[in-house]
Amino acid sequence: MTDHADWQRRAADKRAAQLELIPPAWRLPAPSTSLLPSDVRDVPHTSGILSDAELVITEETDAQVVLDKISRGEWTSTAVATAFCKRAAIAQQLTNCLTEPLFDRALARAAELDAHFATTGCLVGPLHGLPVSLKEQFDIEGVESTMGFVSRIGHVSQDSAALVKVLESLGAVIHCRTNIPQALLSDESINNVFGRVLNPLNTALTAGGSSGGEAALLAMRGSPLGVGTDLGGSIRKPASFCGLYSLRPTSRRLPYAGASNTFDGAEALESVVGPMATSLESLRVFMRAVISAKPWEYDPRVVEREWDDELARARGDEGKKCFAVMHSDGLVRPQPPLERGMRELAEKLSAAGHEVVEWEPLDHAGAQELVSRIFDADGGEDVRRWIGNSGEPLLPQVFASQYPAMSLYESWQVSRAALSCALRRCGQLAHLASAPQLNKRRDAYRQRFLSTYLSTRNRPDAQTNRPIDAIICPMCPHLAAPHLDSPRPAGLITYTTVWSLLDLPCYTFPVGTVDPKLDPKPPPGAYEPMSDIDRDNWEVYSPERFERAPIVLQLVSPRRFREDELLGLGEVIERALSRA
Repeated sequence: MTDHADWQRRAADKRAAQLELIPPAWRLPAPSTSLLPSDVRDVPHTSGILSDAELVITEETDAQVVLDKISRGEWTSTAVATAFCKRAAIAQQLTNCLTEPLFDRALARAAELDAHFATTGCLVGPLHGLPVSLKEQFDIEGVESTMGFVSRIGHVSQDSAALVKVLESLGAVIHCRTNIPQALLSDESINNVFGRVLNPLNTALTAGGSSGGEAALLAMRGSPLGVGTDLGGSIRKPASFCGLYSLRPTSRRLPYAGASNTFDGAEALESVVGPMATSLESLRVFMRAVISAKPWEYDPRVVEREWDDELARARGDEGKKCFAVMHSDGLVRPQPPLERGMRELAEKLSAAGHEVVEWEPLDHAGAQELVSRIFDADGGEDVRRWIGNSGEPLLPQVFASQYPAMSLYESWQVSRAALSCALRRCGQLAHLASAPQLNKRRDAYRQRFLSTYLSTRNRPDAQTNRPIDAIICPMCPHLAAPHLDSPRPAGLITYTTVWSLLDLPCYTFPVGTVDPKLDPKPPPGAYEPMSDIDRDNWEVYSPERFERAPIVLQLVSPRRFREDELLGLGEVIERALSRA
């Protein structure tokens, strides 16, 4: 084991090498970065680094528009790549969102694509020239991959992940990889190698985890399309905290082979690959393109199921839909802005002629206890090995930030004990099962959910002759939280993990921002908390502190592998939200 000074030196050397990958002309003056406002999204406009044309390119929120302009010859791949590389460099200096700037590689790739287009008049594929950013997990041949562990500094990937091969075959330009938490096991993206990711909307708040770097980059418009991974909410939380769109697909829908991971090989609850973007259409572009490449020929675990663009493009003749709204999971009540967001969305859907019904949570306490038990099964061996090889400390933000640093196993015990205390107060704590029973318990819960879903075809006053189409709920009971070394609620993951346990597709989408006039804090005594965690969640809320923070909700398909249909329903919601 190396000593304390050695791991710190190695990490500092890595950060210095990272900075050298940003050209001097793209760097912000050091003194200016300490004088910035908490919302840094306007800095690219005032920095002087981007030309007017490059600002126009990077302000485009729809990946399809970028692709169309490249295909018509209005923009070159090189111009687009240069613009997004510059903006990603600015984003890195403001939010610490990157691990590997791949700017030289990206510009060389863009030049190749331009030469191909000029010579043949043909595009390489449906993503020709589109910059795409990737979470640190996705290995790229010849590129160092640390996974946020000091002991992996110097670890150069010998092969590219399946998704990287798919994207490059489609013509994408991979221009950077993004920052993550230590061990991927925190909703604060911070590690001992690269440090903490800041939320560009408010740098005093977290960008979430574990795809926090990806979310911060996208919110800064440093990428038109990004890719993260999600085990218990690692795409959805960062997207929510940064006001983005995202999709958590069913497991094995997209290729994961060749990506680095913790808990590699665990199947009781699988991590999934999913897109993150600044528009719904960009998610659809990604899914349609990647699945058109037959990803099951790159990763044998991917299910062979084509993309249905008819379902993914619901139009004005899509007919009446039935949305079920889950206002609370029965454990932690959402903060006032989230309640308002759900209420206003339900009203707009009803006004648009759709059916809106209530959805009662199905034993979320038992589901969360089971998820915690599944996470517990590893005993921390994977993470202990990587940390032990360098001597770096386990960060307090991993799992239970209110407790001293500890082994992964001990940390999960503390987290589970805190959650169990809250669940007992609700009178809903499930029996702790032995490890061999975990899959059986998971499948039993899935069967209960299926029966409940199918029973909704018999709901009173049904306006359609079928079960509900989707469930609307918060992604999280709180807004983007203060950084984990500030007071904040802990263990609030039940709104994401239950859908991971069921392995259902989830789509997150913004519906507004916090308005202190519309979202006042309830007076003392106006709400009786269900648990200590619930009380903490409400006490930390302040409309002034979170003013203009994004309000993001979650749309859940009750059926696996229906990502195309889910995005079609997302379009139905977009139209309802746009109504006056």
